[in-house]
Amino acid sequence: MPEIVFVTIPQETVNDESVRILAWKVASGSKVEKDQQLCEVETSKAVMDIEAPEAGVVMYSAKAGEEVPVGSVICEIVPEGMTVTAQSVPAAVQSPAEVTQFTSGVVQTGAVRVEIPSDTAVEPEIDEADLPPARLTPLAAKLAAEFGFAKESFARGSLVRRDDVLRRAGKLPSAPATKAAAPKPAVAEPVENAPVAGVAVTWTDLPRRKIFEAKVLGQGQARTVQSQVTSSVHAPRLRTRLERLGLTSVGLGALVIFEAARLLRKYPEFNAVHDRGRIGLYGDVNIGWAIDGGQGLMVPVVAKADEKTPQEIVEIMQRHIDGYVEGKLGTADFLGGTFTVSDLSGDGISHFHPLISQGQAAILGVGGELDGAGNETLYLTLAFDHQLAEGRKAAQFVRELAGRLEAHGALEPAPVQEAPEGEPYCALCQRDGAALRAIRGMLVKSEIPAGYVCSVCLAELS
Repeated sequence: MPEIVFVTIPQETVNDESVRILAWKVASGSKVEKDQQLCEVETSKAVMDIEAPEAGVVMYSAKAGEEVPVGSVICEIVPEGMTVTAQSVPAAVQSPAEVTQFTSGVVQTGAVRVEIPSDTAVEPEIDEADLPPARLTPLAAKLAAEFGFAKESFARGSLVRRDDVLRRAGKLPSAPATKAAAPKPAVAEPVENAPVAGVAVTWTDLPRRKIFEAKVLGQGQARTVQSQVTSSVHAPRLRTRLERLGLTSVGLGALVIFEAARLLRKYPEFNAVHDRGRIGLYGDVNIGWAIDGGQGLMVPVVAKADEKTPQEIVEIMQRHIDGYVEGKLGTADFLGGTFTVSDLSGDGISHFHPLISQGQAAILGVGGELDGAGNETLYLTLAFDHQLAEGRKAAQFVRELAGRLEAHGALEPAPVQEAPEGEPYCALCQRDGAALRAIRGMLVKSEIPAGYVCSVCLAELS
């Protein structure tokens, strides 16, 4: 016999406890096909589609614009023509508002007819053993493990959120018995910031991603003791080397991620998190990299970057860029970042102050500038949590990273420069024939370096 299918918000992000329903794509009570788009929901990272798992008639239990907890039911798919009684509706989805619709005998919603026998109680008795195990949001599951609470200790059929675990641990006051606690949206707490007096202000709500970004960076600032060190990279031929290797426009960022990921195995305190006097070392090196191409800042993640080649990293980054431009980056693209790289070298920025994200211990900022001859100098700034590492260790990390990048640039041969009017000169000291004759020197044809080398330089090399 066909059964009602309850559509829930999937637990696809470790950062969100709730999402916002942006828009329903079908009317409540209308027929839908399997895999048909039902609605769009906004997470802190992206907009995702919710699709119908089965064909049938859709009945809403949440409205557009509403903030709903992750894991909660937003609608039901009822087999077409099915008669539904109160006993067939699980207690987990019978809120007081939902139960009242069953008190008047019959409710008609679109093609769905709901009948209630006259002798049926409003709240049917349900054997707890028949209910599914409690569902914990990702943050609740993490806290439960930290406090030593087993999943089985929570009431079956319930949705357990962060505050529920904190209340059991005595970290929050108990919720009033007469009124259920409202789910706490995964957004930053509002803080009053009065505008300048005497100037008209037009208010517009920020996008959810900016609110969440403020929360993550604010908590990162609040929970770390942030310090930073900077080192320079003198590699005038580095980008030429990357072009020769076919590493496209994201080659520099890919090379930085490639080398930084391997160094993080040597310096694990920067691929970690601090929590109440403990250091947590991450088992994977997952590097997030900042994209901001006019559609808002996003930080997709290159998972297990220390196990990938530069070419593989380039392919992943290019896919991220295409998804960013097309608005197709999914929630999975942002999960699991343990370290972050923010590259502003292509924007003419030499130095800036990168901010550590929540759950991380460090972020690498990359700046750059050109001299009058077109030679580029990069600046690597590592912002790190001083609770986990000292400045000397951070300095060693950025200097070693700078040395690795300079070594890549050194593999590219220096361009051969022609002397004015075709007159040969030394490729090493730049002396031309007239300058050498004055010191009784001479030029010798050379293959490495290409061109000529003078007798003075040859004597120094021998």
